[in-house]
Amino acid sequence: MKTIILILSAFLTTACVQLKAPERIISDTYRTGKEIYHDISDSDGEKRFVHEIVMPKKADVALEKERCVDELVGKAREKYSIESYEVNKIVHTEGSTDTIYCEIKASLL
Repeated sequence: MKTIILILSAFLTTACVQLKAPERIISDTYRTGKEIYHDISDSDGEKRFVHEIVMPKKADVALEKERCVDELVGKAREKYSIESYEVNKIVHTEGSTDTIYCEIKASLL
């Protein structure tokens, strides 16, 4: 009788448990891994930087892309002396929250 009660209680408690993963866990993990790879594989003279921003509702995509690159270059210049930079990628993703992802390759002094 005890085993039947244990089995029934196990089924009832598992039906009540719900696990919820964060919305963008796979894309965030992918980007983090890519960032680490670029940090390890880059030569001494250049470095890659990435940045992501959440777009306000009804914002202009072109302006938000510019803002993403400007913020990224500003953050990179805070840490390093940058000679020049090249924009590698700008991606606009739509979903429950629209985001802009940008990546630059900078030549360091």
